[in-house]
Amino acid sequence: MPDGGSLTIRTRNMSERESLKLAGSGMAAGEYVLIEVEDTGVGMPPEVMAKIFEPFFTTKDVGKGTGLGLSTVYGIVKQTGGYIFADSEVGKGTTFRVYLPRHIVENEDELPQRAEKKKEPHARPHGHGPRAAGGGRGRGAQLRGARAVAPGLRGAGGRHRRGGARGDGAREGPASTSSSAT
Repeated sequence: MPDGGSLTIRTRNMSERESLKLAGSGMAAGEYVLIEVEDTGVGMPPEVMAKIFEPFFTTKDVGKGTGLGLSTVYGIVKQTGGYIFADSEVGKGTTFRVYLPRHIVENEDELPQRAEKKKEPHARPHGHGPRAAGGGRGRGAQLRGARAVAPGLRGAGGRHRRGGARGDGAREGPASTSSSAT
């Protein structure tokens, strides 16, 4: 987005019944997780849209990109049994919709078992760990769950936006997450 704009990321579960509406686009019926990535950038004309998933296709200047980004995404999505679709309008922006097969846990045996933490004290090298000698922070970074999405964005579990008003109809709650940045 050369002139700025907003980037919105939304997620939600999609029922098999909802997926039937997309059967005409070649999508098999089933339970999916939908990931939508929408921007308010310059958009793409139809002749560019026709080639966006081709390897080595790029609209960037020589040396500015390889043209492998979207073809790699396409390959990963297809390998998982998913689907990806893009809509774009010049002057308005682009929306990518990624549908990944949803796995519904039917019994507790399918969940990975967590290893119990041993409560044995262990030695830390001087200057490392949560608190270094002298009261300073250690060198390592610590992730707390899946909360860090991207700089300036807050983590999963609700709708978030930097700047501007919402109004895009994203659902809140554990089955839906939306994050935005401008």
